[in-house]
Amino acid sequence: MDWRKLLQPDVQHFIKNHESDDVRVLALKKSPDASWPYSLILDQIKVRQKAKIKSPDLYETDGIIFPPNDVYEQASSSACAAYKASLVRGGCFVDLTAGSGADSYQFAKRFNVGLLVEQDVTCADLLVHNIVALKHAGAVVCGLDVRHGDAVDVIQGMEEPVDFIFIDPQRRESGRKGIYELSACSPDIISLLPVLKRKTQKMMVKTSPVLDIEKAVATLGSVTQVHVVQLHGECKEVLYLLDFLSPVERGDVKIVSVAIDSLGNVQQYFSYKMSDEKAAMPEYAMPKKYIYEPGPAFQKSGGFKSMALHFGTQKLHRHSHLYTSDSVREDFPGKRYEVLNVVSAKAKGLGIKKADLTLRNFPGTVRDLKKKLKISDGGCYRIFATTLCDETKKLVICHK
Repeated sequence: MDWRKLLQPDVQHFIKNHESDDVRVLALKKSPDASWPYSLILDQIKVRQKAKIKSPDLYETDGIIFPPNDVYEQASSSACAAYKASLVRGGCFVDLTAGSGADSYQFAKRFNVGLLVEQDVTCADLLVHNIVALKHAGAVVCGLDVRHGDAVDVIQGMEEPVDFIFIDPQRRESGRKGIYELSACSPDIISLLPVLKRKTQKMMVKTSPVLDIEKAVATLGSVTQVHVVQLHGECKEVLYLLDFLSPVERGDVKIVSVAIDSLGNVQQYFSYKMSDEKAAMPEYAMPKKYIYEPGPAFQKSGGFKSMALHFGTQKLHRHSHLYTSDSVREDFPGKRYEVLNVVSAKAKGLGIKKADLTLRNFPGTVRDLKKKLKISDGGCYRIFATTLCDETKKLVICHK
């Protein structure tokens, strides 16, 4: 990849002039200059279109060259990177899987020096180039060094311990998607743990939301906190904070779920300890005036019984994970709906033509039930097909 040609003034001018264009249409056109790396230019345009929303700070920095689209797809958003950086601070950090550098650039604001490890030579070169651009813009002030190489080799070769290590194990290998066993990721963090314990006291592991939290906590060991991060209504990532010198009992691991804004600031927050969740005894009730549906991160984090107690609500059923109350709970981390009616799940006609339908602890599929109820998506109603605390299956019709 001859990415340096992307720095040519005429190429940069073309990229910025066409970054709102349809890349598929541009691909059908002839390159303005035969000497240009046209495929790289189109890829850069595609990435910049995404970066305008996902990484606005980098997008607005002059001189930044983004990594290839497949690498950028795996990168954290600036908001998520800022949130994870807010959880740590120290003298020296190491990012063992630097990739696009999104996380490292944020960690750099909380540490004095940092080492960015990247096994892909092109991405490593881009990191070096972009660090210079960020320093020129005043966005990075700490000392950052880039090391091209394998994370395992680099960490084993480190002579002095550091304050903090970050690692985001690769979840796609040899064209396979959806590798969610930590031991099957690259680098294999589980086999690397004995070495990591000698190189740092504190570490953060970023994983896909698909990975089971309790299983990951047991597998990793030394986990003190788990943070589940939601952005723009989607559960984006799960962060495991490890402290090798001050571990806690598994029941005392703190599970935190947050919804953040585009700057990484926390808008909604909930936390609980594993042992407290096991002992929690919430109240159960039939649907009251309001129904609450936890946001994606708050569903992923678990703690469903603790959530009911914390926010002063009742659960509809042990396994339904929907909540209810007669008075408004403004701080509940999710969506709130006003209950209009509760009808039998066997009802054939509701007098409603359009509604969003959700199944919770209820047999069948959304498609089949929509067909039976003769409704289509949209409108001002939300229907929850669910099992209530008296074990009856009902349709809870709500106003959005």
